[in-house]
Amino acid sequence: MSILEAIVLGVVQGLTEFIPVSSTAHLYLVQRLLGINNDANALSFDIVLHLGTALALIVVFWRDIIGMVAEFFRWIFRRPAVRAEDRDLIVPVIIGTIPGVIAGLTLLKRFEEMRDLKLIGISMLIACAYFWFAENVGARRAHASSAHIDAGRENVTWIDALWVGIAQGAAGLFAGFSRSGFTISTGRLRGLSRERATRFSFLLALVIILGAGAKTILDLHKHPEPALSSALLAAGFISSAVVGFGSVVFLLRYLKTHTLRPFGIYLAILGAVLIASPFFLH
Repeated sequence: MSILEAIVLGVVQGLTEFIPVSSTAHLYLVQRLLGINNDANALSFDIVLHLGTALALIVVFWRDIIGMVAEFFRWIFRRPAVRAEDRDLIVPVIIGTIPGVIAGLTLLKRFEEMRDLKLIGISMLIACAYFWFAENVGARRAHASSAHIDAGRENVTWIDALWVGIAQGAAGLFAGFSRSGFTISTGRLRGLSRERATRFSFLLALVIILGAGAKTILDLHKHPEPALSSALLAAGFISSAVVGFGSVVFLLRYLKTHTLRPFGIYLAILGAVLIASPFFLH
């Protein structure tokens, strides 16, 4: 792997981890285009890509994270809340993380072995339909209440968190579903405002990304690989962190006044191309 390839993969990871177009699918496709086997993308490099996107989320949400950690300890020691909105997110984040952890530990390896262009394409078409369905439900709800485009609740219940967590777990298994797109859409279906659904989606993503990074470190400890150069690791980390930060900021602003439909259209087009590609490649 060259420095340029490491930067390209870092950019793809940072961009598509948060923009709802599926990072797993795009990394798979870019690796194929560059002639990089999945095995060649070493575990150590996978770690730095995850840590880069995790850093991007931490920089954007540092106030929320510090607030939730502080409220968690106040809660443990039975002290009154200073920021009730942060304390109210603690249980939902814990509950929402559980389905993704279970899916990742028990099913991910099996689904990774099944990945091919056709299955990714079908998953993208399903994701497009799901995005549009969620947006249509949200639009009807806003119209019924004579509200603006972002009508919805701000409080996240444990049932909301469970459904969003299930969506995150499913999206992590199927390359093409998009974890951010599925979780935001599910939050909208549960009646959350688009901004709240997006922010909650990203908070759940931070836990899952850090967890995936920790699991990769354990895998690397069990199955040591030849060390990659520090230059390659730095290139992947920096590019994924910088682009990831820009992607998070962009999506938070974009979804205040826009829907997920354009991303659904993109997935539908790319999915159709991937499904048709074997007919042209043979």
